[in-house]
Order: sequence, then C-alpha cells, then structure tokens
Amino acid sequence: MKQFMLLLLVWATAVQTGYSQGVKDENLKPFPVTVKGMTRYVIDLPERNAEDNYQVELMAGKVMKVDCNNHRLIGQFTVKDVKGWGYTYYQYTSTGRTASTLMGCPDKTLTDKFIYNTRLVRYNSKLPIVVYVPKGYQVKYKIWERQEKEEEAVIK
Repeated sequence: MKQFMLLLLVWATAVQTGYSQGVKDENLKPFPVTVKGMTRYVIDLPERNAEDNYQVELMAGKVMKVDCNNHRLIGQFTVKDVKGWGYTYYQYTSTGRTASTLMGCPDKTLTDKFIYNTRLVRYNSKLPIVVYVPKGYQVKYKIWERQEKEEEAVIK
C-alpha cells in the first residue's frame, strides 16, 4: 500500500513587503500595489522538479503576548482574482481575536509568540504568491514535499 508523507523542507519568513528579492517587476504588474489598510507580502519560489509534489503553507499572524495555552488567530484567507489575467492572490482578514485552550497557567507569565492562521496553496515557481494582510500582521510560510513511501498493510 502506498502512503504519502508530508515532510517539512523549509521554514522561511517573507520579511519584505512590496517587491521581494528576485521577483521580477513584470510578474507583479497585474497585482494591486496597495489595498487600503493592508500590507503586501510577496513570496518568490525557486523552480523545482515535479512541482506538483510540493505545497506552500501560508501563515498570516502577528506577535502577541500570550500565556501557556495554545493560541490560534481567528481570521480567514480569501482568494481574489486579478481581473483579466487569470492570476490569484490572497487577502487575510482578522479582528485580532484568538481562540485558545483553557489550561490553568500557574505562573501567569506572558510571552511573545507568533499567533497565526494557515492556508495550503499550490506550489508554482512561475508566479509569485501575493498575500495582503492587515497592517501590523506578518506572513510566514513553509514548503511541504510529498514523498512516496511503500508500506505493507497489517492484517488484524
């Protein structure tokens, strides 16, 4: 029986807004330069063999002071079309509210932690991934690879 495993390849942070290093200006022309109240992040992916075996996990969020519980940002990604081009970009919206577990934190210590929401998108090195997030938010991403692994099923 064939089983597909996702392996974490790269943890990277998109740190530049607007034009990311290596993204050609002509590749960004169709995308809106600004969206009111939003910051634009651009992810330029390197070309790979068999790009269908890869996916990109987008993480939109911000650094917040939180307790020992597990926190998740409440918000959503919306897929937008670039009219007349057939390209897509992503817009993340959030009020900044979080959901968390309700463990008791004995020491009541607050620490800075990146709290985020995710979306998996197709890997395509031919076009940049463009993400708009509210001002004060960041975009990080992970690249996942699917690898084929044969294993035998166990009869019970």
